[in-house]
Amino acid sequence: LPDLIRQYDYSSAYAVLIPSVPGYHQAINKYGYLKLRREIMDAFPSSQTLGEKRKKKSPIVCQISSLGSLQEKWLRKFFSALDYTSTHTTNPLDENCMSTQTLQSLTKIIWPTTDEIRNSVEGVAGGGSVPGRETNLQKSFLKPLYHRWSKRDGGKDPFLTARHIPHIKTVVQNSSDDRSIEWLLLSSHNLSKAAWGQVQNNKRTGGKDCFIAHWELGVMFSPATLLEVCGMTKPVRILSIGYDGAKDNGTISLCDDDVDDDGSSDFINVRVPLPYDVHTPDAYNGRDDYWIAE
Repeated sequence: LPDLIRQYDYSSAYAVLIPSVPGYHQAINKYGYLKLRREIMDAFPSSQTLGEKRKKKSPIVCQISSLGSLQEKWLRKFFSALDYTSTHTTNPLDENCMSTQTLQSLTKIIWPTTDEIRNSVEGVAGGGSVPGRETNLQKSFLKPLYHRWSKRDGGKDPFLTARHIPHIKTVVQNSSDDRSIEWLLLSSHNLSKAAWGQVQNNKRTGGKDCFIAHWELGVMFSPATLLEVCGMTKPVRILSIGYDGAKDNGTISLCDDDVDDDGSSDFINVRVPLPYDVHTPDAYNGRDDYWIAE
């Protein structure tokens, strides 16, 4: 395998790798969600986030294809640690140090409805690629967080993904004005303690370990990481395309200058084709039921 990999030139490829490795890890910032937190902190220095706290915060959008057995406290600690506006003041090693905001203000979970699976190209048989136990999905603190995979009532579907069953996993935090993306993770991680890790007491050392049960790997992007690899001289702005700002059937440039009316350019726009509406996903209503596959 190493010889095969060496046949390819990765010199122009760059992203931050977010691995999960099974075991009890004393180097708690090396794997799982605490590794992702470390990279978010590096991408958004504390001095930069002070002003952001005073703005309207955008919840973290978590789009997954499997959901573990979660507790409200772990979920709150998880998203508190990843929120770039508060992570510098959150200590994951402190059992009670977490955001006091409602979970709805911390996250939106993208999970397909039963009708979305039934009406998909793959049909109910394809729903096995989105395994979710009813005991995990039916918890009362989770229900207000669920959002649809597709737009309601045949809404905009620029990449023709609405009728295909998702197996992709993404975690995204939008900017405070909800127009751009502050950071993005494309990963194999689903939303579970087994995949992301859980801080536990180490009785032998008296310290803390991060326990992880699964092998996972993700790639994380932010304007800071793109600026570093590309050597750009102007700030980078990450934009989702298709649902906001891209013309249907038009040519899309994935990287270009953001030109103002006067011809000046203050940003370089990097566009990301996400297969769902990351900015305004439709929340479940009374007619929507979450998909269950035991």
